[in-house]
Amino acid sequence: MADNPQIEGALAETLPLLPEERSWSFRDMLAVKGGLAIATWGFLAGGATGQLVGFVDGMMALFFGTALGLGLLFFGLLLPVYRTGSESFVFMRSAFGPSGTSLLAVVLVVGIVPFNSAILSIMAGDATREVLIGLDFLAPGTAWPVAKATALGVLGLSCLLAARGSDTLRRFNLVVVPLLVLLSGGLLIAVLWQSGWQAVFSAQPPALPFDRATRLMLATELNIVVTISWFGLAGNIMRYGSSARGAMWGTWIGLVPVSLLPALAGLASSLVLGSPDPAQWMTPLVGPVIGLAMLLVLIFANISSLTGMLQGNVPTIVQNFGSRARRLGFAGNVTMLGIGAGLILLLASDALYARFYTMVAFSGAVLAPTTGILLADWLVLRRTTVDIRALHHPAPGSAYGFIAGFNPAAMIALLAGFVTYLALLEPVSQTPAAGFRYLSASLPSMWLAFVVHLALSRLITIPRRLGGYSSLPDAKTVTHDIEPAE
Repeated sequence: MADNPQIEGALAETLPLLPEERSWSFRDMLAVKGGLAIATWGFLAGGATGQLVGFVDGMMALFFGTALGLGLLFFGLLLPVYRTGSESFVFMRSAFGPSGTSLLAVVLVVGIVPFNSAILSIMAGDATREVLIGLDFLAPGTAWPVAKATALGVLGLSCLLAARGSDTLRRFNLVVVPLLVLLSGGLLIAVLWQSGWQAVFSAQPPALPFDRATRLMLATELNIVVTISWFGLAGNIMRYGSSARGAMWGTWIGLVPVSLLPALAGLASSLVLGSPDPAQWMTPLVGPVIGLAMLLVLIFANISSLTGMLQGNVPTIVQNFGSRARRLGFAGNVTMLGIGAGLILLLASDALYARFYTMVAFSGAVLAPTTGILLADWLVLRRTTVDIRALHHPAPGSAYGFIAGFNPAAMIALLAGFVTYLALLEPVSQTPAAGFRYLSASLPSMWLAFVVHLALSRLITIPRRLGGYSSLPDAKTVTHDIEPAE
């Protein structure tokens, strides 16, 4: 450990967590995962789904997309990260090498987290504007940048909370999650009560130049990728579970059943009101008084989610971007992510909601093959075994050093999966290819990356004795010593 206290603090949450350092109960895990799921993509995913399909098809897309996405992510990343206690991207060094993993961290953390944080901040800003309009403190057509100013304030407050570490995140969500569940359930009941079952079930999305099967697959694809996009954040948080059972069930219940409640409310509201923006649903559905209360809860929900997103991704930056990131410390790295999100918020806030599916599709083009490679490497090639010491000491010539820090088999497989995804679904216009309606884009991309990584590893990597595959029996006890006993 470094002598500088700031560097020590930055490294503290990135080193492998020992059993005695894992203190979160099932209730803690459920609160944090449920809070993140409701406030982050629950309402937005449901609203976006309602712009593609009707209510019945939307329910199917939400359930199957969310459950399938989490199942694949669970076995490819979440389970091994929990067993080893390592930070998510540190574990990925076993498949991609340290340099390959750092390259992925640039794309998936530095490239995506500020955009996601900006979207959540804008949602909180829009909700604040609606509250002020409802209280007659602000005229509906005012030119004052109230939403942006509030969004920046929410982002700043979330950065302060995130900089305080994982325990603050846990405590905050234990308080906020009951309110979020009431908000989600109340909104779903309100839209069904006000509009009636028949109106909700018969409501149709805006006209699209695709048949029903293609639109259903587009909605399912959206929810698969939204769930996979939890990626390193979900893994880093899952490490804190004091028991395997509590960590697993807290994750599954929080990210599937709990997340479906706001998603269904968002789906119904989007279909009835014609808008995917959660800030526009509350007051028209339940009236000014309850609507304002719901908007206030939505603001706190976004603070909760922003805090988790920033706090959970900083360990990745600290571990993968060298001494400069470590010198910044935990708070400094949170601040840098916040500054990036603030710049995006100021420069491109009007386009973020409109391009939500585009950003999801671009991230899916990287996340889907990455997940396929991790499944192949962890389950098949390594047989659920890694050398933790080698993961955390990626020196040249180490077990996971590969070739100049890159695993060529994984990088080629990643490229093949990326190209396959874009060939099946063009992200900018969301135009699907002919086979998309039967295959989706993420599943073929994931499958091809899985197969290519297996084939090239057995043809190139393993015969050259790269990647530590030949020393698996020696590493096995190291993995099991880190996992808490039941």
